[in-house]
Amino acid sequence: MTSYDMIYLMKTIKYSILFILLSLNSLMAQSLIDELSGSEGAGQSDIELNLTTEKISKVSASRKIYILSNDNSSFFKGDFISLILGNKLAVRALVAKTENRFAGIKILKVYNNDLWKSLLPGTNVQIIRGDDSYFNKKTQKEEKDEELSKIQDEDDLYNETALLEDDLTLDENPNRLIKTDNIISAGLASIEGVDVNGSSKRYNQLNGTWGYQFDDNIWGEIQFGQNVIKDFPDDGLDTKFTSFSIKGKYTIAAPFFSFIMPYAGYQIKSASSPGGDGTDAQLAQDQERLARLEEKGIVFGVTILKRLVPGWFARADLGTDALNAGLALEF
Repeated sequence: MTSYDMIYLMKTIKYSILFILLSLNSLMAQSLIDELSGSEGAGQSDIELNLTTEKISKVSASRKIYILSNDNSSFFKGDFISLILGNKLAVRALVAKTENRFAGIKILKVYNNDLWKSLLPGTNVQIIRGDDSYFNKKTQKEEKDEELSKIQDEDDLYNETALLEDDLTLDENPNRLIKTDNIISAGLASIEGVDVNGSSKRYNQLNGTWGYQFDDNIWGEIQFGQNVIKDFPDDGLDTKFTSFSIKGKYTIAAPFFSFIMPYAGYQIKSASSPGGDGTDAQLAQDQERLARLEEKGIVFGVTILKRLVPGWFARADLGTDALNAGLALEF
């Protein structure tokens, strides 16, 4: 082998080694990029998998305090959470208290004012616990708007005085078994009356009720019901049968998320009919039958409320005024 051949061979080996090193470097760089891309995708997926859905139960007047369901037990007292609506960050909050599968949260930041205003009772929201950086990619203008929308600095999170400025609904009126002031309901009652012969007969009557809690566990309630009795007081005539009652009630806790409310009150039953074209004797008899249907007096009984979902109850009334079943809504 000549010296020229030797030089050519060395150059060939040199360039081959250089080519191999460059190829390995490119493969390692591509592998690193793929790994980083895969990690980013996994992080995104993990965050999405950690989302849970809960329902807003109540909102304070200042809109700083919210009561949420916590059916999934996905967050606890002291956690930072973000509320997501329409796949967009709405607000950032601190979990201040958890109780009976509900949580009271205090709003710290408002990410989107329009979404914040949309967070009303009954709204389903997604919750992300802890870091929300995946959703928190904002323009400089959005970050400036967010800074202006801050409600409270995180440095003051554990300032007890500041935290108690807006009392949580969970802590309001701790002596009350039912926290809200109002309950409205609709039902179908079986109410006692008389037939054309003067014998006792029960009639089905639709009714509506409004109750107001004017002191801890003490309620005042009014109820109105009405139905039409066919062929009363005589064949071919109809009578409008109306009942109106005022009651006082007291709430007692019962098992299975239920409440028993003994009551006493006063009921007025009235009847009206257009009358017929009969003789004076017939008209007098019709008036007498209507008078038998009318009644006034003191009534007693008990109301049973069974919570179905937050805000809604099944209702039953067992009393001298009527036997009633229906649905009730608290607010």
